[in-house]
Amino acid sequence: MAAPQKDDPDLPDVEALQAGDEAALDRLMQRHSAGVTAFLTRMTGNHSDAEELAQETFVRAFFQIHRYRPRAPFIAWLYRIARNLCLDYFRSKAWKQKLRNEPLSVHLEEKTSSESDDNSEPLRSAIATLPLKLREPLILTALEGHSHEEAGRRLGLSPKAIEVKCYRARNALRKIMK
Repeated sequence: MAAPQKDDPDLPDVEALQAGDEAALDRLMQRHSAGVTAFLTRMTGNHSDAEELAQETFVRAFFQIHRYRPRAPFIAWLYRIARNLCLDYFRSKAWKQKLRNEPLSVHLEEKTSSESDDNSEPLRSAIATLPLKLREPLILTALEGHSHEEAGRRLGLSPKAIEVKCYRARNALRKIMK
């Protein structure tokens, strides 16, 4: 069993929420909603769907907060909820219908300043084809600028595991882009 995460900055708000203080949810949302939405936007390629999934992430966290145990940082638990909702989204009939009706590039509409030119379209399409277990760490580190340590906290993995997954993702991208 892992040691409790006493150094988790979210722990006081999580404990307050578990005790019934609903204002603690507002504080957690203020702290994490932008990051969760950005992560989900990059995962789904669609900002409006990502916003809905982010809202659902916090709804689920609220109703399941009694299940959270501080063995891992709260943010890892929150991102696991977001990831699971994203997987459900990919399995949904609505997502499959979108893919049939629109080219993949439409789902990769979110651009960062480094991706603002037309030459980035093949790269965004290639990233979308990566397996989820490689895409998530790559998005968090390469596109969102998080360290391996922070990406690991969000995904509940060690920094070394993030480094390995990013290495494999980059190798896969090289093969796809050839």
